[in-house]
Amino acid sequence: MRAAFAALALILPGMASAASLDTERCAEELTVETHRTACSRYTDDTGKIAFDVAVFSPTGGKSKGHVIYIPGGPGEIPTRDGPPADLFAYLREHTLIAFAPRGVEGSTPHIHCDLGDGIWNEEYSAEEGLTALRACRDRLSAKGIDPGTVTSAAIAKDIDALVRVLGVDRAGVYGISYGTEPALHLLADPPGWLDFAILDSVSVPGISGIIEERAARERFLATLDRQCFAQKTCGPLTRMGNTDLTEWAAQFDAEPLEFSLSKGDVWSFDSTDMLDFLGTLGTYVEGLQMATDLVDLLATSRLQALGWIRADLEGAVAFSDEALPLMLEAYSDTFSPQDFDTVAAQGRYATDIDDWRVQLQFQQFWRGDRPGEAAFIPETAAPTPTVRTLILSGGIDPATPQEWAARLDHRFTGLTRYVFPVLGHAVSLGNPGWVEDETVSDQMLCANAAVRAFLDPTMRVNAHCRRYKTGNNG
Repeated sequence: MRAAFAALALILPGMASAASLDTERCAEELTVETHRTACSRYTDDTGKIAFDVAVFSPTGGKSKGHVIYIPGGPGEIPTRDGPPADLFAYLREHTLIAFAPRGVEGSTPHIHCDLGDGIWNEEYSAEEGLTALRACRDRLSAKGIDPGTVTSAAIAKDIDALVRVLGVDRAGVYGISYGTEPALHLLADPPGWLDFAILDSVSVPGISGIIEERAARERFLATLDRQCFAQKTCGPLTRMGNTDLTEWAAQFDAEPLEFSLSKGDVWSFDSTDMLDFLGTLGTYVEGLQMATDLVDLLATSRLQALGWIRADLEGAVAFSDEALPLMLEAYSDTFSPQDFDTVAAQGRYATDIDDWRVQLQFQQFWRGDRPGEAAFIPETAAPTPTVRTLILSGGIDPATPQEWAARLDHRFTGLTRYVFPVLGHAVSLGNPGWVEDETVSDQMLCANAAVRAFLDPTMRVNAHCRRYKTGNNG
């Protein structure tokens, strides 16, 4: 144990307060070829906030600096499952600090609801969900746990406290998806140690973005529609008798696609369900390629397609089972009764309006009478300078639409912002090597180049990739 603590001290010289860090054994999932790993448990001075920390120091030589990875979700646990592997390629010469945000499994407090096996049933009703959530709130209250203390602003304060305890003089932050919200709080009131920020797929605190989310879903499906049918990227068996995506999806009204999840009953997809599922693939950086492949597989290898859909849905349901209250705490902050009217209208591509309503009912219950977070971007605020910041967005990302990132121009100056038109969510992650669509692969490589050039001042983004740079801020 003393040897492990000594290793941590070597990786992080100048540690200010060892009493707040207890050395722990690292999970096997945290073994990285390019970095050596040291793990510890952070506890604040009240003893009420505690979470795991993993520090990855480069094995190839002296570190060029520290970068704190802020995970998304909310609900991701990089100290259990490891940070995204792509980060170690970018940060081969940097020290990467990962932590488990307050609220997740293993942290104190842990915000969790036992929703039962019913969540694996396609017909899990709003009434069943609300009953489970009420019971969950009662259990948390009985334990003295307030979910309202688990916010992006609170996580930002945890990051600041952690950096100070570690004794790190200067560090950057790398936030993805919901992880960009704590990073934005740090940008708004920058601590002395904050050197730079990389924000991939921006979620802005306090913004109600249902309109933008639905518009981004439409963009994703319209892009898939155009490429697959108008440009004939999809195979002839897929296009046989179909002129567009809506006509293609109609086959599932006549003959619904049926499959079973491991813990649930038989699920059934009609045309609307299929369009909704395809829309969720935009939450992958290479989602356009994935959606094109899946549409073709449904015509050429349906068993393989069913396996793909089943695995993706099981992953999503399992994540919701683990992290639903954390997601509700984050998303219900901007709930408004007007949202029910907003989701009632259909767009070009059908969507399950009832499913949207259920999500809003959960948010309405979870928010209750508590006031929402103050507007992060006041309408009348003059932009203020910030530390060097790189902003990356996917043009067809339905989870964090590019319009949200564009709003940051009204709050900050000094931003460098890129939008990659045919990429989905988390544009700095993913492997362009397997992507057959040359446009998707090209833009993935450009996103990669933008991050590398930002981290290494000796490199430049070439003219080809600079065309994705947007805004007048940086």
